[in-house]
Amino acid sequence: MSESAPEISVVIPCWNVSPWLTRCLDSVFAALPENAEAVAVDDGSTDDTLAILRRRAESEPRLRVVPLAHRGVSAARNAALDLARGRLLFFVDPDDSVAPDYFSAMSAALDRDGADVCVCPYPGTKLKGDYRLKTNAEIRAAYLPRVFGYSFGDVREWYAGRALFAEREMAAVWRMAFRRDFVERLHIRFDETIELYEDAMFVSEALLSARSMTSIEDDVYCVTDRESGAMRSVPRDGARLCRNKLRLLAKRRALDEREGGALGSLYAATCAFSALEMLAATVRGRLPRREGFRFLREYLSDAFVRRAIRRFPLSWHRPAVAAAMLALRFCLCTGNDKKET
Repeated sequence: MSESAPEISVVIPCWNVSPWLTRCLDSVFAALPENAEAVAVDDGSTDDTLAILRRRAESEPRLRVVPLAHRGVSAARNAALDLARGRLLFFVDPDDSVAPDYFSAMSAALDRDGADVCVCPYPGTKLKGDYRLKTNAEIRAAYLPRVFGYSFGDVREWYAGRALFAEREMAAVWRMAFRRDFVERLHIRFDETIELYEDAMFVSEALLSARSMTSIEDDVYCVTDRESGAMRSVPRDGARLCRNKLRLLAKRRALDEREGGALGSLYAATCAFSALEMLAATVRGRLPRREGFRFLREYLSDAFVRRAIRRFPLSWHRPAVAAAMLALRFCLCTGNDKKET
């Protein structure tokens, strides 16, 4: 690698991914320019992951391997961010692969439009808008609502027949590229308390300050869906699900407060849906009921959540949701709650 700062840094967080890792690394280094680096953080793997990384580093000077004790994907990504030196920043998950033009296409779009962030689709999807956005105001209007949460307007559209996810964009960092000076100037990092949807919070925090954004139309990233991934394992474990809901709420509330309350309408329905998910996990026995109701009481102790539940639009086109929401409202019928504005 050149002694000058690399053009690109790729963050690869690794934990027990030996069946997929070689394929991922092959695709990354086939696509990566010579003046670039990949920072692979082994998050305390108990399989052959670290051995695979070290063997690859012996023949691949662009690969930097960092072994850590197991702390989770957010901590692994943050450790890599602290070491990254590239002008542009990419994230690749170690069970996925990238197309030969992944880095070049995203880099070209960033430089062409002078943007802080670039997004791409992935196989089986198309972008749901024109994301060549030239101001932060345009980003907040056109893209941020698609990743930060669900609004009451989304719920009403759902009742009218539109799929709830119809206007969502998956807020995954692996489908995005960033100018690293922008990320470092704001010191944007992953919340290490969050197990699931930590990407959405990182992306949202970046978008709140990004000066401009761009996109490409080609699907240059290939996702692997596996049973052991967090997207499947966390919802199956009721306690992990509930803890994650509480931590996501804390992160959204912190960002909302930082923005003077301007984000509340973007995630009010999300808060109500999350309370329903916690209630369902408890009733269906995915965690001990006493523990589940303790988590739910903690979630409902937030004043914004209580207001969201009371104001959530109801429709008997979705009778199960309406009945469950009425049950939650009944739980909120306390003297203190009635005094809230």
